[in-house]
Amino acid sequence: MNKKIFHAVFLSILLTLVLVLGASISVFYTTYESRIEDDLSTELRFLAAAASDGSVDISAISIPGHRVTIISQDGSVLFESEADPDTMENHLERPEVQAALIYGFGEDTRESHTLLENLHYAAVRLPDGRILRLAVPADTLFSFIIDMMLPMAAILVFLVIFFAWFSMRVARRITDPINSIDLENPETTEEYEELSPLLYRIAKQQATIREQIEEAQRRSREFAIITGNMSEGLAVIDKEMRILSVNRAAFMLFDSEEAEPGDSVLAINRSDLFSSAVSDSLSGKRAETIIDNKTRTLQIIASPVLEHDDVTGAVIIIMDITEKAGREKLRREFTANVSHELKTPLTSISGFAELLKNGGVPEEAVRDFGRDIYEESQRLIALVHDIIRLSKLDEGDDEEALQRVSVSEIARDVVSRLGRRAESFSVNLSLHEENPGFINGSEVLLDEMISNLADNAIKYNRKGGRADITVSRDGDSVVLTVSDTGIGIPDEDKDRVFERFYRVDKSRSRASGGTGLGLSIVRHSALSLHASISLSSKLGEGTVITVRFPAV
Repeated sequence: MNKKIFHAVFLSILLTLVLVLGASISVFYTTYESRIEDDLSTELRFLAAAASDGSVDISAISIPGHRVTIISQDGSVLFESEADPDTMENHLERPEVQAALIYGFGEDTRESHTLLENLHYAAVRLPDGRILRLAVPADTLFSFIIDMMLPMAAILVFLVIFFAWFSMRVARRITDPINSIDLENPETTEEYEELSPLLYRIAKQQATIREQIEEAQRRSREFAIITGNMSEGLAVIDKEMRILSVNRAAFMLFDSEEAEPGDSVLAINRSDLFSSAVSDSLSGKRAETIIDNKTRTLQIIASPVLEHDDVTGAVIIIMDITEKAGREKLRREFTANVSHELKTPLTSISGFAELLKNGGVPEEAVRDFGRDIYEESQRLIALVHDIIRLSKLDEGDDEEALQRVSVSEIARDVVSRLGRRAESFSVNLSLHEENPGFINGSEVLLDEMISNLADNAIKYNRKGGRADITVSRDGDSVVLTVSDTGIGIPDEDKDRVFERFYRVDKSRSRASGGTGLGLSIVRHSALSLHASISLSSKLGEGTVITVRFPAV
C-alpha cells in the first residue's frame, strides 16, 4: 500500500510537472517566434522608408544576422547580401515576393535553397517597383528546446528529487497509522476519523459473514423458486455434461423423465440437434438451434460459462416458440398470397396497356381495354384497402371509440347500400328486425362486418336466390345472422374460410371482384367487439353465419 500511494502521488506530480514544462516551452517558443517576425517586419519598413527618400543606399547596408535582398519586378535578384545574385534563380514565384507585388507587403517562413536553413522572410514593394526583402534565421522548436535543455534539466532533476522525497513522506504519513492498527481492538484507533466505518466492519466481521451466508442461502432458495416456476426450461451443466441445476420446465417441454444433478444432460433429450448444441457450447461457442418434436417447436440456446478464458460449463435455455413459429408461417403465407394477388391484376393492366401502346387497336377494343383496365385497377385498389385495413386491425392501430349503437340500424343502412348490387346478381336481399340490438361497439367496425357478410351472401349466391340478414335478442346476447341460398361450403373448407386469401371457389371470387380478405376482416372486427362467430353450411344449399354480441 505504501508503494502504491508513493507511486500515485509521485507520478501525478511528475506528470503535472512535465505538462507544465511542455506548455511553458510551447508558449515561450510561440512568443519568441512572433517577436522575431514583428521585429523583422518593423526593420523592413524602416529600411524601405529610408530607401524610398534616397537617404540610404541599401546595397551598401550590412545588418548582422540579417539577409538583405533586392528583387526586380520580373523576379531577377539585383542584390543579395549573403550570396552572388548572378548565381541565384528567379524569385518571382516566392510567396513573400508575390504578396509584396500584389499587396505591397508579404511574409513567409521556409527553408532557403541558397543557405539551406530555415528563414523568416519579409518583403515590401518600393515606390520604383522593386522588392526589398529581409530574412533572419528561424529557430525550430527542436533547436529552441536544445538551447533551453541545460537549465531545464537542472531544474527538472532538482524537482524530481524533491518530489520523490515529498511523495515518500506523504505515503508514510498515510500508511503508518494504518499499519499500527490493533486488529484485536480496532475501535480504539482514533488516528483517522474516516476509517471509523472500516474499523467498525472489521470488529463486526463475524456477524457480517453469518449474515452473508444467510443471504446467500435465501437467494439460493429464491433462485430455485424462480427457476421452478419459469415457463422456459433452464439447465446448468459442467464441462463433463453433468447436470448441476435444472428446472421442471426443461423436462415438461421435452416430455422426458426427470433427471437428478450429476446425471448427463442428454437424459433430458437425446436428439442430435440438442447434443450438437451442448457440444458447441462446451467448446466455447454460443449455439442456437430449433427442435420440432411434433407437439412443440422449441428453441435451444446454449451459452458457455467461462472462467479465466476456460470453459467450465454451459447454461442451456429451452423456449417454447410454437406460437411464434405458427405466426411466422402465417406471415410467410400472407406475404406469398399478397404477392400472388397483386400480380394478377397488375399483369392484366400491363398487358392491356402494352396493346394500347403498340397501337393498331380498333376503337371498340380500346373502350373494352379501358373498361378492363379500370375494373382491374378497382380490384387492385380494393385489395390494397383490405390489406391495410386488416393490418390496422392486427396491430390494434385502428381502434374505434366504443359507444351504444344499434345493430339493426346499421344493418338497415347496409341493405339499402347493397340493394343495387344484389339486383345485379339477381339476389333478393332482405332485413328482418326482430330487435334493435343495442350493443357497446363501433359503428365503423359493425358496418364493416355486416357489409362483408352481406356482400359474400350476394356474390356466392345463385340467380334468383335469397340473402337474409336477421337481428334478434337471445338472453344477454344480440344475435346477427346472415344466411344465403348460395353455393355453400364443403366440410373440409369450413375451418379455413376465415383465413386470409382463402377462397372456396377461386374462379368465382375473382370474377366477382373478391379479395379473399372479407371474412378475415369480419373475424378481427368481431374480436375487437368481443363477439363470437359460428358458421354452418351445406354444399349446394347455402351458408349461415351467426355473430353473437354482448348486449347492453
